[in-house]
Amino acid sequence: MLVIGGGITGVSLLHHLGRRGFESVLVERSHLAAGASGRNAGFLLAGIAACYVEAVRRFGRARAQEIWQLTLENHDTMLEAVGEQPVGHRRDGTVILASGVEEALQLEESEQLLLEDGFEATWDGERLTNPRDGEVDPSALVRALARQAPRGAIREGVEVTAIEAGRKEVTVRAGEASCRAGAVVLATNAYTPRLVPQIVVQPTRAQMLATEPIARRVCDLPTYSHFGYRYWRQLTGGELLVGGWRDTALETEISDDDRPTAGIQGHLDAQLTLMGVSARVANRWAGIMAFTDSGLPVVGPVDGMPNVYMCGCYNGHGLGFAFVSAKRLVEML
Repeated sequence: MLVIGGGITGVSLLHHLGRRGFESVLVERSHLAAGASGRNAGFLLAGIAACYVEAVRRFGRARAQEIWQLTLENHDTMLEAVGEQPVGHRRDGTVILASGVEEALQLEESEQLLLEDGFEATWDGERLTNPRDGEVDPSALVRALARQAPRGAIREGVEVTAIEAGRKEVTVRAGEASCRAGAVVLATNAYTPRLVPQIVVQPTRAQMLATEPIARRVCDLPTYSHFGYRYWRQLTGGELLVGGWRDTALETEISDDDRPTAGIQGHLDAQLTLMGVSARVANRWAGIMAFTDSGLPVVGPVDGMPNVYMCGCYNGHGLGFAFVSAKRLVEML
């Protein structure tokens, strides 16, 4: 089994494949967590990016409940898999801050539906608290899972350029080199269409910044606002992470260019000012997410390509879906 992609999905696949007795190798074109898995805010959230009432509207009550439960399972089992390794995990909950009347009404109704469906949530008139959510250092999480792989199972600096599927095996090319595998799993997220054009995803840039440590607490819990488009959290060391504001430039942020832009970064700077933060910005970056028409991940065989499978495209919530999605794909295999 060959896994292509060294983010949270790829190392999760290696974990589950190993537990099922598959002989597997993972190749990554750069280094582990080089893409979106190492460039996100580290939120571990239940559900999809939209609030629960929107998930119910989009998928129906039973399906929304199933998705919420699935992502809670993802949180539990993923952290169980890394054991005592330090990954910056905290599970004190997250909050969604209402940006106006419309979002407030959605969050109030979300609390009611969540409680009716057996989940925990608290709406106080300004923000919805989800106490089972958490946060993590995403790069550390990827490395922690990677450490469990057998020696030689992970090979960085291997850029796959073509896949040729056959009924008995798959030929995988990396420049002038090639290898054969019984099956291939694409854990390539937004970059999947470069290898398999029939997988349709929308590459979308998400931008962030991080400040130097701040002595005081300016953020009690990881926070979402403006229907998930804006978010921030403060690390235990005092650094403040601020990201999002894609809603101010939706068309230009549909891109696989991972360079930050002055426009979005200006909005992130303005949020620092609004929060009364004058600390120096230590780093700015962007990562590329993969959005699907369904709003849900793509997990399963690739049409027209025997022995080639896809696992990924999490609509900006890879940490919340990847581990359990990888488990389900391995169960299919």
